[in-house]
Amino acid sequence: MFKSNVPISNWHARRVWIIGASEGIGLALAHRLNTKKAEIIVSARNESRLSAEFEDIAQILPIDVTDTLQIETSMELLVTRNMVPDTVFWLPALYQPTNLINLEPQSALDRLETNILAAFNLFPRMIQHWHANPLEDKNYHWIWFSSLAAYRGLPNASDYGASRSAISHLAQSAHIELKESNIDISLISPGFVDTRLTKKNNFRMPLIMTPDRVAQLTLEGLQKGRFETHFPKRMSWIFKLLNILPIGLYLKLMTMFK
Repeated sequence: MFKSNVPISNWHARRVWIIGASEGIGLALAHRLNTKKAEIIVSARNESRLSAEFEDIAQILPIDVTDTLQIETSMELLVTRNMVPDTVFWLPALYQPTNLINLEPQSALDRLETNILAAFNLFPRMIQHWHANPLEDKNYHWIWFSSLAAYRGLPNASDYGASRSAISHLAQSAHIELKESNIDISLISPGFVDTRLTKKNNFRMPLIMTPDRVAQLTLEGLQKGRFETHFPKRMSWIFKLLNILPIGLYLKLMTMFK
């Protein structure tokens, strides 16, 4: 497999900002990176949860990613204190399984604001700062978390799937545009993960993984320099195959299994 990014093997030399660190994958990543001696900044809406998990082991920066003023203030704070990260993990996501007939428009808009629109609150500010302040010893790196649900339309996940597809598209566009600025972009596409979000599902979730396993596979993918790290492989390769089927055939198949 071709390397798309500079592999990351030494986390001791990196300052990492994990956005969405209060639970699930973000929490597991923070603890794994702490053992690897990375300098860690953790953010989420839940300040009390962050304090309980990360007191004395990470810089705590509570933010609501949908609040533009908070994002502006946080970015200014990091610059002023010379704490701008060289690596960012972006994990914010909301999910509610709902069919379109019963979809409540405002709830869907709220989820989309967190899942995709908020990314444009911070991402341009960060990469503009990175571009203006190049590093000599390593590349900057932004890691987006998407989902296998991004590959093609799935029932009962219209707003979530659309937001994950948008994140994947953004990651690809950013990778192409920012390579010449020594800014690496990675995309993580997991299957089912045992979190508070997937507990809302009322169906069997095959090959469901723990957040810690996802964190482990994520760091392994970054160490190999991959643009996309997707897992579990037995599921993700099926999704990739479905992605290349003619759309008419795919839609017929999904209608049969709905």
